[in-house]
Formats: sequence, C-alpha cells, structure tokens
Amino acid sequence: MTQATPQSDASKAVGSEPLPVTLSVPAQHAQLPVIRLLTEMVAMQSGCTLDQTADVKLAVDQVCTLLIDAAAPATEITCRYQAVGDDFRITLTADTITQWRPAPGSLERRILESLTDMLTIRDESAGATQPDRSIVLLSIGKPV
Repeated sequence: MTQATPQSDASKAVGSEPLPVTLSVPAQHAQLPVIRLLTEMVAMQSGCTLDQTADVKLAVDQVCTLLIDAAAPATEITCRYQAVGDDFRITLTADTITQWRPAPGSLERRILESLTDMLTIRDESAGATQPDRSIVLLSIGKPV
C-alpha cells in the first residue's frame, strides 16, 4: 500500500519551514516511479532548481534501487523529505537482509557523492535473526 503524508497549504502558515513529507511504499521495484515522482514534486516545491531536482531524483532512485534489492521480504521503504534552512534533506529507510552499500571509492559511490552535497549511510543492527535497518541521508543546498 502506498502512503504519503503531503504538505498542506495550511502548514505553510504555521512556520517558515514547510512540514516534512513522508512516503512509505512496499520495497518493490514497481514502486520506483512513485518515489521518483514525489521526489521531483517535493524538491521543486522546496525551491530546488531544475538541475538540483534532477540530481536528487537520480540519487534517490539509485539508493532506493539498492535498498529494494537488499530489502527483507514484505517490508517497506520509507522516504522522508524535509526543507531545513538552506538544505533539502531526504532520509531513506529500509529493513535489509543483504549487503547493499556501494563500496567507498567505487564509481557508484562517487556518482552518488557528486549528485548530493551530503551522503551518509548507516545501519542499525536489530540482532542476528532480524533484518538491519538501513538509513541513508541525502542533502543538497538550495539556491539562496
């Protein structure tokens, strides 16, 4: 099931920063178009340029593809989008059962790093019998 908590016009009046948008979808490749579309829409709404939007959409697509390949069966991938100050941040989370990280110095890792201003990857171990929680933080600076 696809779930999204979109930002409403009323949320803009509450504070200077828009509320975060969160999308949770089954960890399946068929969901990638939904993730790409929402990434593009939220990036543009958050003030990113066309080039920044294309870069972040490509980076999110690549990371989500890797996470989906490594995801535990019948789990979800969660994408959280948030504009914070001059940054547009995306947090991608999935429960993974196989190694999925691009190796440091690999072409895949260098491409991800060139598309974003910040790339942080971490895993939270849930124990020997449970999948790991893989968390990826991406950030790009919005134009001033």
